[in-house]
Amino acid sequence: MSNKDKVYYDENCYVCSLEINTIRKKGEACGIEFIDISSPDFSFADRDFDSEMIGEFDGKETVGIETFRLMYEKMGFKRAVYFSRLPVLKQLFDAGYYLFAHWVRPYLPKKG
Repeated sequence: MSNKDKVYYDENCYVCSLEINTIRKKGEACGIEFIDISSPDFSFADRDFDSEMIGEFDGKETVGIETFRLMYEKMGFKRAVYFSRLPVLKQLFDAGYYLFAHWVRPYLPKKG
């Protein structure tokens, strides 16, 4: 069993695949495994991987924007992540992610 950090993403989502494929090489070089939830080999196992980005870092599950924060922190963008955690800004980033994940992304066209 692998102890690699993992990020689950939807390759069929244009926005998700664009972001992950842009950072994939750097992320993989930093020990992050990217798992496509739209792959026929992927099993949901009674988990909701479709609503928000899920990750696993240091053996702990992350959901939503915290997955992004830990992913980018692991890739060396510590200042940007620190900035996104400042009190008022954290609320803005969290709200922006929530709006995108729950109110925009479900209505975006999918690939194929």
